[in-house]
Amino acid sequence: MGMSAQQKMLHVADRLGLTTLKDMQGSTRMVYDSITTVAATHTLFKGASQRAFPLTNVGANGNQFQVDEALLVEKIGFFVPTLVDGIAYTSTAGGALSVKFDLVIGNKTVIKDATCEVGGEQAFFNDGTVASSVIDLEGVGILIPPQVEYYVVAKAFDGPSRVSVSTRLGCYLFGTGALLNFNTTI
Repeated sequence: MGMSAQQKMLHVADRLGLTTLKDMQGSTRMVYDSITTVAATHTLFKGASQRAFPLTNVGANGNQFQVDEALLVEKIGFFVPTLVDGIAYTSTAGGALSVKFDLVIGNKTVIKDATCEVGGEQAFFNDGTVASSVIDLEGVGILIPPQVEYYVVAKAFDGPSRVSVSTRLGCYLFGTGALLNFNTTI
């Protein structure tokens, strides 16, 4: 029988010597970043600490989690910000876009040349109506440990013709998380 997401997170944390992670609060966690400059290639999450909400939700720590925080990535999704302010979004399916991407954690590529296809699984309803295209890693999961930088290099392309497309782009990383827990009353 396979490991649960929580067991996998704790196993990897233990192997990395992160013994206090087991004492932290378990949670569902989602981080996202978007770049509203039209381009053929986007490096998402890198430099995100200099972008404000609603373009990203990573905050001042940027593309690394604090001590005793982590994310076991179970889904990776992509979306298209429709305006420069990042307030409105559309799905990659709306523009028939697919995305080829790499996920890099600690300068090691852990997913390489994966594609999130326009006709694939849909989730994360942006603006309440439009779903993003996602890759489901459930049962596998990839851990982003505390204080290790991570980023996604993504290239959009037209799904049917496979031709490169310049666009705005955003990315969600979603899964089981651990949040800092002081185990005390304030």
